[in-house]
Amino acid sequence: MKRVLAFMGLLAFSMAAVGARQAPPNVCVLINETGTPERLLGTATDCATRLSPASTYKIPHALVGLETGVITESTVVTWDGVRHPDQPKWNQDHTVLSAMRPSVLWFFQDMAPRIGAKRAQEWLQKFQYGNTDTSGPITQYWLNGRLRISPAEQLVFVKKFYDDALPVSIAHADQLKRALEQAPGTVENARGVHKLDAQWRPGISLNAKTGATTIDSGESVSWLVGQLTVDRRKIPFVSAVWRPSGGVDSTDAARVAIKAFVEKGILKR
Repeated sequence: MKRVLAFMGLLAFSMAAVGARQAPPNVCVLINETGTPERLLGTATDCATRLSPASTYKIPHALVGLETGVITESTVVTWDGVRHPDQPKWNQDHTVLSAMRPSVLWFFQDMAPRIGAKRAQEWLQKFQYGNTDTSGPITQYWLNGRLRISPAEQLVFVKKFYDDALPVSIAHADQLKRALEQAPGTVENARGVHKLDAQWRPGISLNAKTGATTIDSGESVSWLVGQLTVDRRKIPFVSAVWRPSGGVDSTDAARVAIKAFVEKGILKR
């Protein structure tokens, strides 16, 4: 009888663990079309939760590299020959602009030590970018949970970026915006180009940066940040999907954003 009870207890524990793994992730989708943030999905608490920015950090990171002169828009960094079978566009030389959409991590890890932690933090303070923490390994702080930013804070930064309101050269910001323009009806990340589940016609365009990471605590996050254009409408937005433990797919935030835009009537399916 004791063995049966022990087995039932173990089974209940296992089912609870499975249930926890299958629990819905946290979600936040925010837009700011009119000058006032609007929450499409998630709670106020969700949207105030600070998370690792992952590769969405490539927007401020690239701006800092350009502003400090560590790189120019035409600086070519040579691929070191280490093959990345799951990230096909990483296996070639890159400029900061060509490295944006395919999210070429090694390019930014090469640039980060030349900027330095102190100088990077000073710029993040100017940008009011999350907790501005650049401590720890210089090639990992935007991936490992040291640097953290909430979806609400991301939206403030993203809107300033698209409104040319950051303390950077407009020319540099414009170069990055052109580099972030996605092919119609798709979004690109490190693993390739992904089709979006919405009607895409002339007059609709997506300018955006993906991001995804899992930190040592087990927290996983997927991001999509950028601006959706629908005819004359310019809609800065942020989408984040995360779990404190257990994985999320790298494209979850893109899928959730498109679903929210469809439900809001901004896009059609």
